[in-house]
Amino acid sequence: MLPELSVIQAEMQHQGLRRLLVLSGDHHWCHLQADELQQRFTGDWLWISYRKQNAVLPEKAASLLGQEYLHGIFDATEGLNAEALAILAGTLKAGSWLVMMVPSWHQWRYQPDKDSARWNEQLDAMPTPHFVQHIQQQIVSDPQVLLWRQNNPLCIPAFPQSEFPQYSSWQHSSWQLPDGNPTASQQAILARLLRANQGVWVITAPRGRGKSTLAGMLMQQWQGNCWLTAPAKATTEVIRCYAGEKGKFWSVDNLLKYCRQNSVSDIDWLLIDEAAAIPMPQLSELISYFPRILLTTTVQGYEGTGRGFLLKFCGGIPDNHILNLTAPVRWAENDPLENWLESALLFEDAIPVNNSDKTISYHIYHQQQWIKQPELLRQFYGILTSAHYKTSPLDLRRLLDAKGMQFVAALGNNALMGALWMVEEGGLSLELAHEIWAGRRRPRGNLVAQSLAAHSGLPQAAVLKSQRISRVAVPANYRRQGIAQGMIAYQRERAEKQGVDFISVSFGYTAELWALWRKCGFQLVRMGTHLEASSGCYTAMAIFPLSEQGIALAIQAQQQLARDAHWLESQIGFSLPVDYQIDHHLNQYDWQELSGFAFAYRPFSASLPALQRLLLNSDLPLIALRNHLQQEMSVEQCITVLKLNGYKALMQLWRQETAQVLSSLDKKLAKEWQEWTTAFSAANHLHHPTCY
Repeated sequence: MLPELSVIQAEMQHQGLRRLLVLSGDHHWCHLQADELQQRFTGDWLWISYRKQNAVLPEKAASLLGQEYLHGIFDATEGLNAEALAILAGTLKAGSWLVMMVPSWHQWRYQPDKDSARWNEQLDAMPTPHFVQHIQQQIVSDPQVLLWRQNNPLCIPAFPQSEFPQYSSWQHSSWQLPDGNPTASQQAILARLLRANQGVWVITAPRGRGKSTLAGMLMQQWQGNCWLTAPAKATTEVIRCYAGEKGKFWSVDNLLKYCRQNSVSDIDWLLIDEAAAIPMPQLSELISYFPRILLTTTVQGYEGTGRGFLLKFCGGIPDNHILNLTAPVRWAENDPLENWLESALLFEDAIPVNNSDKTISYHIYHQQQWIKQPELLRQFYGILTSAHYKTSPLDLRRLLDAKGMQFVAALGNNALMGALWMVEEGGLSLELAHEIWAGRRRPRGNLVAQSLAAHSGLPQAAVLKSQRISRVAVPANYRRQGIAQGMIAYQRERAEKQGVDFISVSFGYTAELWALWRKCGFQLVRMGTHLEASSGCYTAMAIFPLSEQGIALAIQAQQQLARDAHWLESQIGFSLPVDYQIDHHLNQYDWQELSGFAFAYRPFSASLPALQRLLLNSDLPLIALRNHLQQEMSVEQCITVLKLNGYKALMQLWRQETAQVLSSLDKKLAKEWQEWTTAFSAANHLHHPTCY
């Protein structure tokens, strides 16, 4: 086996290529073969593994961004973290092997995958048969992948020219290692940057295209001052290597803190590496301080927000210049490893759909069909990736194997013109819903159903049966033709027949997006007060009620949102599209909310409007609450003034003051609410204590 691999290794070095070698068998056998490969071929042999000592854990793989290694081993015998696999591949130099260890071939699909605990609602790891079958298909169908199965000989493919003409040039080409000078593409971009007077410049590229090298060259050649920031300093190693002594690195938080307090007018450039991994509100603030900004990012979704960087952030900047690097620098064109990875994780851009047929039909698809119709999977996922800023390899795993998923496709003349992804939610027990409302439990999943219980004070939302719109996407050339509305209406009719109480959606609030959801018949029921990292917007939630109970929930949620709007707007800074109800009296909802805060663990942000009304209805000093809510002292100021030992002590004092004022208003009622709030069995009682 090893002599044949040595020949292939020599060719890979000569041609500047990287290749995937899959070891399939039990854990002990895979490790024996991997150890033998390490002894045979000199290299870094970086490991990503759940088990091996000194290996990088899959969830820590992001720390490898911006670094380079010769050879790597990806241990997928216990689970396959797709993002970690992509990151490892992106760090490997020309001539590298990526050795992927997987379970025994025929048992793999039945084996629990540890990675499933990240993206599925089940606490325990579960088998992921559809994703495994998809990966197996990608392995056996690619002539450039080497597969070695336990108790089977390693078959060395011949890589014939005639059968795979796209690889024919490899047998004659000799790849040259980069000599440190810019390529023609890099030089053209560098010349533009060196002439720039102002603006935001964005370099997008797949891994290995030399964008970090280019950023370092800019810092080294610029005659003025340049600063550098990134999510992690380790990822900027290549930039700092080329920049030499020039330029100062800042962490994002420290740079923002400095800019808020000092002038940076003497700094010509701020370079932001891996910009897609930085929350958009922070990016927006950073670019306001500097005349020239260079952002580098990968748009393949390795970090989960790369495409969103283009879709959401760059589109909102008036003076932006998007530049692309396409030719690889760290390996040769048509690299077998890169080709396999792009196909396996569906990184390829969606192929534009051209269809003049106005007749559209809607179809339901199930996860088993993605394996039987792989081209349909590519089209469906491709539309999601091109249109939605959150789509990442994690979503591919969910799409193929997560429980409770439903999919709708809009087809015209057999062309995919729209994709809708639904997630089943709700149906929780009364006891669990009560514990979620009280802040004592927060199980995984049920995004909107749980949020309405935990943040909006509506525990019944978690009990009712609902479906959440996770993704809806239409190719750019078919938008504004009612296709998205048609898919949603189709699914709404199906859901009503299935006994669903309401359909929900969670989105980053903009007036434009809300207009779309309102046009689809949705009613706004919640507005968050914290900005989303991915969109830079506040989270909004809306529902379309389908049953009597769903209608009752929508009415109550809208009424409460209208009562709370004044206090919410003071935090988010814009007007809500609701009919205001100015009412400072305490009603039954307020008593319930305040009891949950005083006697349980409801979050301060959820209880804030009720707490504001409480202060208006009491003459008690309530120093801790009034300092923060009425005197607008910061949390830090409150802790200092009250001489407390941190935030937990302040929160405890807020809860104590709330309990005190409730008792002062009505001692008997406060006790009844306390008993209802704290008793686990209270959830079985449909009737709350009655306000007099």
